[in-house]
Amino acid sequence: MQVIDMHPQPHVDVHLLTLNEPAGWREECLASLAGAPIRLHVLPGIPGRTGEARAVGFARGTLPLVACVDPDDRYEAAAFAPLADALEACPSAVLAYTDEALIDEDGRPLGVRRLAYSAFQHAHSASHVHGLIVMRRSAVEPVLYRIVDFDAGADWLLTRLVARHGRVLHLPLVGRHWRQHPHQHHRRARSTVLGSLPSLATP
Repeated sequence: MQVIDMHPQPHVDVHLLTLNEPAGWREECLASLAGAPIRLHVLPGIPGRTGEARAVGFARGTLPLVACVDPDDRYEAAAFAPLADALEACPSAVLAYTDEALIDEDGRPLGVRRLAYSAFQHAHSASHVHGLIVMRRSAVEPVLYRIVDFDAGADWLLTRLVARHGRVLHLPLVGRHWRQHPHQHHRRARSTVLGSLPSLATP
């Protein structure tokens, strides 16, 4: 595991899971994070066990805010600070996220997805809360055990579980550049390891 302070005063523990992505894409991702107020934890992914790997990643560090980034995407380093500030200004909020731009395999722009929050859309679409996402560690760590057996649906399930415990804030700025390519995880994997996502009432 590698730990990198991308800023002299990091405010968010961020993890990046590496697996079989092209090295050039991973380098672009890392370069896009330069100067962000984050402490970056680079860890190996676990094939077919995204939830388990995510749980390990989110448990790293001690900062009160957490996030994850994907090595095939690019990010806006300047977006982390307003997300952290929004959570600081709203103690009842547990999650803040941005819009996202779509890019093709070569990084060319394809458009922007504006993602103003809807609880209904969040419950029915894995790509609704899907830009750059920052969450409170205090809301994330108690529910990590719920995602360990899930693969492609792990991130969606986690944000839904976290959203049950407070407000969700949407910032109308682009924080993520989501690369579209045939090997995207959600295109290759089933939604989960064990079947469909469970009811959130399941203990």
